[in-house]
Amino acid sequence: MIDSVTRDVTGRVRTLLSESPISDIRHVRVERKGDRILLHGRVKTYYAKQMAQETVRQAVGDLHLVNSVNVD
Repeated sequence: MIDSVTRDVTGRVRTLLSESPISDIRHVRVERKGDRILLHGRVKTYYAKQMAQETVRQAVGDLHLVNSVNVD
């Protein structure tokens, strides 16, 4: 069972990404595994990859943020 804290964090992260003015990062996938938040997907630039990470950094709190987004 997924606890409400997990849903809250992943939900906040998904919302932040989906509301971004950078269209590439709106489709980045979010997954929680233990104490890690993982970002997955593909973007066109390293700037978009970095912006995905920085957009959600504060929302993950004490969790470890892993940016596994690939640049095409």
